[in-house]
Amino acid sequence: MLKHVLLLLATLCTSSTFADKQGNPTDGRAGRQFEVRINTNVELLGFIYFLGYEGSQSETPSYPEKDRKRYAYGIDVYQHYKSFAGSKHLAVAIDFAQDIWLDYFINLLIQLEDFPNAKLTDQIAPAYYRRFSKSGDLAEARKNASAFLEAMNGLYREVDFGSYLAKNKSLYANAIAQVKAGLPEDRFLTEMEEFYQGHFDSYNLVPSLTIPAGMGFGAKYESGGKKHAFHVFGTFAIQQWVDSNKLDMGFADKKHLLELSTHEFGHSFVNPCVDSLPEMLIAETQPLFDPIKEAMGPQGYPGWKTCLYEHFVRAGEVVIARNLGHSEDAERIRNHYITNRKFIYLDTLIVELEKYNATRKGSCRQAITSAMLRLREVAKR
Repeated sequence: MLKHVLLLLATLCTSSTFADKQGNPTDGRAGRQFEVRINTNVELLGFIYFLGYEGSQSETPSYPEKDRKRYAYGIDVYQHYKSFAGSKHLAVAIDFAQDIWLDYFINLLIQLEDFPNAKLTDQIAPAYYRRFSKSGDLAEARKNASAFLEAMNGLYREVDFGSYLAKNKSLYANAIAQVKAGLPEDRFLTEMEEFYQGHFDSYNLVPSLTIPAGMGFGAKYESGGKKHAFHVFGTFAIQQWVDSNKLDMGFADKKHLLELSTHEFGHSFVNPCVDSLPEMLIAETQPLFDPIKEAMGPQGYPGWKTCLYEHFVRAGEVVIARNLGHSEDAERIRNHYITNRKFIYLDTLIVELEKYNATRKGSCRQAITSAMLRLREVAKR
C-alpha cells in the first residue's frame, strides 16, 4: 500500500546547515528569494520508504532493472541499514503511511523542528494533521500525529540518522550545487507572481536524495504573518556517488527544474482559486471526468477536483512559458500533457487564461472561474 500511495503521486547535517539562498532582486520585495536547502525531515521520510518497502522489493527476482537503476541510491542506503527493517519505530511510521498521501506528510514535516526533536506545537494549524484521524476528529488526529512524530524521532535515534547525514555531506552539497547552478532565471518569480497575482515571502527548493527519483511535491504554509512555498523533489537522472571525483547526484537539468518549479509552485497559487469555486460549478462539470478517468487514476488523480487542480496548473505552465519567451517549450509541454497525459481540456482553459494574460484585467481567480464556465458549456454538449 505504501508503494501504491507513493507512486500515485507520480522531495550540512541539518536543514539550516545545508541551506543556501539565491536572491532575486527584480522587484525589491523583502524576503523574496529562492532558498535551496536539504530538509532533514524530508530525508528521513524518504529513508523509511526504502527501508520499509522499496529496498526489500529490490531483492526480489522480478524487480525491474529500470527501477534498480533509477532508485540506485535509495537501494544502496537500504543495503546499509536493512538490519533495522524490523524496527518497531519503523512499523509505527509505516502503519500511518497506509492512509495518508506523501505530500500531506511533507507539508506537515517542513514546518517542524528537525528530527529527532520534532513535535506538534499549537502553532501548527489543524489542517496539517487532521487526516491522521479517518473521521476527522481533531483530538484523535493530534494524538495520532504525535505518535507518528515520536516514532520518527525514535527511528532517527535508532539508526543514528545524523551520522548518515554527516557521512554523506559531500553528496548533499553536490545536490545543492547542481540546483543552484540551474536556478530559474531572475524574472521567473516575478512573472509567476504577476500572472497569478499572488505572493509568497519565500520560495524554497528542496532537493532530496531519498525521495524516489522523478517525484515532486508542492507545499505551503503561513507562519508569523509570512507565507512560504516549497518545491520538494527527488533526483532527475541516474546518480553517480561512488567515485568522489565524479559526483553527480542527478539534479543538473536546468530546463527540467524550471518546468517542475513552475508546476509545483503553481499549485500554491492555483489550488486556493479552485477551492473557491462554487460547488455547483464543480458538480456541473463532473461529467467531463468520465472520458479521462481511466487515464487520470494511474497518475494519482482519482477525482474530478484533483484533476481540475492539475489542469489549471498545467495551463498556467504553458502561459508562463510563453511569457518567458520559451514558446517551443510551451508547445512541447502542451502537446505532451494533452496527447500523452490526456489532459484533454487544456486548450479550453488556456484560451481563457490567455485572455486574462493579454490584458491583466480582473484577476487570475476570475479567469479560472471563466474557464470553468467554458467547461460547463462543454459538459452540456
